Amino acid sequence: MKKIFLYSALLTAMVTFNGCSEDDFDSKYKDPSKVSEVTLDKMMSGCMLRANDWACSTYGRYFGYDPQLMGKLANSLGFTLSGSVYYDDEYEDYGQPYNSYPSMVTDFRKMQEVYDALPDEEKPKNEGYLLAAETHLYGMMIFILSEYNDIPFNEIGLVALNGDVSYANPHYEDGQQLFEMILDRLGEIDKKFATIEKPSAFGGQDFINKGDMTLWRRYANSLRLRAALRVSTQGPLAAKGQAILKEILEGDYPIVEDLEQNIKIARQSSGPLDIEGGSGFDWHNLQTGSAEMINRMQKAGDGGVWVEGQDDPRLPLMYCMATANGEQPTDVESEVVVGDPLKTGIALPSVFRGASANTNYDTFNDMFFNRLNRGYYSRVRRNGFFWGNKNWDHQIVSSFEIQFIKAEVYQRGWVAGDAKAAFKEGIRQSIKFLFKYQNGRSVTETDNGDSDYLNGKQQRYVINPDQSIYDDAWIDQFAEARWSTHINGTPYTDGNLEAILEQKWVAFGYLYCGEQWCDLRRTGYPRMYYEKDHDVTAIVPYPCNRLRYIANERNYNIHFQDEVGTYDNYADVLFWAKADWHDGPTW
Repeated sequence: MKKIFLYSALLTAMVTFNGCSEDDFDSKYKDPSKVSEVTLDKMMSGCMLRANDWACSTYGRYFGYDPQLMGKLANSLGFTLSGSVYYDDEYEDYGQPYNSYPSMVTDFRKMQEVYDALPDEEKPKNEGYLLAAETHLYGMMIFILSEYNDIPFNEIGLVALNGDVSYANPHYEDGQQLFEMILDRLGEIDKKFATIEKPSAFGGQDFINKGDMTLWRRYANSLRLRAALRVSTQGPLAAKGQAILKEILEGDYPIVEDLEQNIKIARQSSGPLDIEGGSGFDWHNLQTGSAEMINRMQKAGDGGVWVEGQDDPRLPLMYCMATANGEQPTDVESEVVVGDPLKTGIALPSVFRGASANTNYDTFNDMFFNRLNRGYYSRVRRNGFFWGNKNWDHQIVSSFEIQFIKAEVYQRGWVAGDAKAAFKEGIRQSIKFLFKYQNGRSVTETDNGDSDYLNGKQQRYVINPDQSIYDDAWIDQFAEARWSTHINGTPYTDGNLEAILEQKWVAFGYLYCGEQWCDLRRTGYPRMYYEKDHDVTAIVPYPCNRLRYIANERNYNIHFQDEVGTYDNYADVLFWAKADWHDGPTW
């Protein structure tokens, strides 16, 4: 469907758990006297479902958007150094959260209209529905603004509300001003959640926090921390961002600080939330392990042997093992030496090895394509804590992220606090997080009977760390060492700030590739090298500083060319970001 339809006067059918046709919608909402708490609660859930490609590990997100774009930009998934490595037109919009953004804003506008039509005495009983949908919308908007900067907002949905077709092509609004609006509004929303009456049907339709008003406060404040940090290190909103960070961290504001407080969406057995973890990791080239990630998780580094009790336990929970030289994994008892690694041999997987943008293209091409269909590389672990786990809760805000935010803010001296303690707690929360979902997975590797080594045998060669080793004392010792040096023992170039950002990047793993890309552009940490795309016809020869707008926006919004077309490229640096965020050739 063309994007213009998203702005048209034809309001699409509301998506709710119970279903609601357009006729039903009109029959209920034409007469304000018929509006009740039930209508707004169903509208809330329908509105929030629009954000699934941002909030959940949907098929589109983990087939297209993250592994084929964000994971490469963040270096958190292994590269396929073929043409258009940094941006591929074929999948540029697949799983992109912006696709549903106009519909979500339109749904929210309709909620506002319905709420405004309520009798005054009914409004306090219903405001929570509106605030929850608004909070979730702002979470997705923070991400979208970090991709593009200027986007439409206030004029979206006005055609559906008042029939004025002049709003069929909404004007673009300044991204900096929208960031400021969200920062201010989330502060107001927190205060509202602290005082308003809980709506009677809120828990039944709130598929995020199950009606817990304190968790909604934690969600709003944690999003505000994320957005404030994003604009705090450089640019015109730096002072405002730092002031908000200080306000929240020094004030009495509930935020996500513990694993059990994570803001998440639990998978359901049917309907639009029937989404298992990493459901789109289908193609083999999407699953390649990241050398940059593996290098930071074991002392031996990329291509080495992981040692239990010494190296990071998150590594084997994230990846399966690779063969010594790229031989075909088999079911033999012991490894067989292969003289020529480019020829078919028989060997058990024995190392963790990934690919990255600092790999010479010819070497990569040889390793990736010639050595028996990628047996040379570790791949994202299947039927582990994430991919293929039907018990996965889709994470929106995780406790480790907030702990690392605190650590960075304390380390920069913006707020008085113990940066090292927050850093160590961030690592602890991250390790506990992966073990929690590994222990609660729905399927194990032994349940995978596929004889094909790419989907079966290689995926069965995994390590299940002994969790009893990784108790709080071990984690404290591990984190103490990481405060001073990389895992290979070399000191950080820029000290503790680099340590914080590196461990935050590791904790995100391949679950939050877009957030990693934002942190990289904001801080330049962890420092990494990116090779130029070897294909002279590549649209994007270097890592993107921003994204181009989706094709439908470029093609069908008549204001596009005049208002944002002149800087719709991959090179422009957004107002809060750094120009020199990575090593290697740049724009």
